[in-house]
Amino acid sequence: MYTPPRIHQPESRAVAELGAHLGTLTTITLWHDFLCPWCWVALIQAEKLKAEFGVTFDWRGAELFPPALNYKPGPPKPVDPNAPPSPKTRFDLFVEAEGIVMPTPRPPFVNMHPALLASEYVAVTQGAEKADAFIAAVYRAYWENQADVADPAVLARLAESVDVSAAPLLESVRRDQYVENILGFDDDAYAAGIRHVPTFVFGGEERLAEAPYTSLAHATERFLLRTEKYKNS
Repeated sequence: MYTPPRIHQPESRAVAELGAHLGTLTTITLWHDFLCPWCWVALIQAEKLKAEFGVTFDWRGAELFPPALNYKPGPPKPVDPNAPPSPKTRFDLFVEAEGIVMPTPRPPFVNMHPALLASEYVAVTQGAEKADAFIAAVYRAYWENQADVADPAVLARLAESVDVSAAPLLESVRRDQYVENILGFDDDAYAAGIRHVPTFVFGGEERLAEAPYTSLAHATERFLLRTEKYKNS
């Protein structure tokens, strides 16, 4: 059954109530997981889009390893100093083309469920602008400083750094208050049409995943033209 795209922000952020368009006509929705290196790049891209076009984003959690998977990473492989250099991956070539230098060393695996819950708390109670600041702080703490962003003390510090009261945020995380707002991989995310993170959804009509900045910029231009048309119709 066809689900028409919405013009205004939905009253509920529960993923069970998502329309087929995964957004609204006047919103750029960005599905992400802090764990994903492509999503670190998406943060940089989103900040460039914000500076160039004045757009804002509705950040939505799409959790790569939701609690139901009970994922436990194995020990890291020992480094062989005599091994030849590994061939460049698709991601290596992507960041090279984008002119982005990834932070080193790469941070270890962290359970991102608490950080995604905290982000939803900020989005629901403080709004998109504050959520944007909090999410950027979490990304930088994890990717630049290898911080354990599942640690309540770290989340509290990051919340206070953007003027969000830590105590109610941590209580919300402890209670899994906004767990229904987080989309889990693989089955639920695939069923919703999200097969990769990051996925940018432009106005509920166009989506791009793991895309270069030039493609995102052109999609943003088209989104702004459509938004202006809706305002004048």
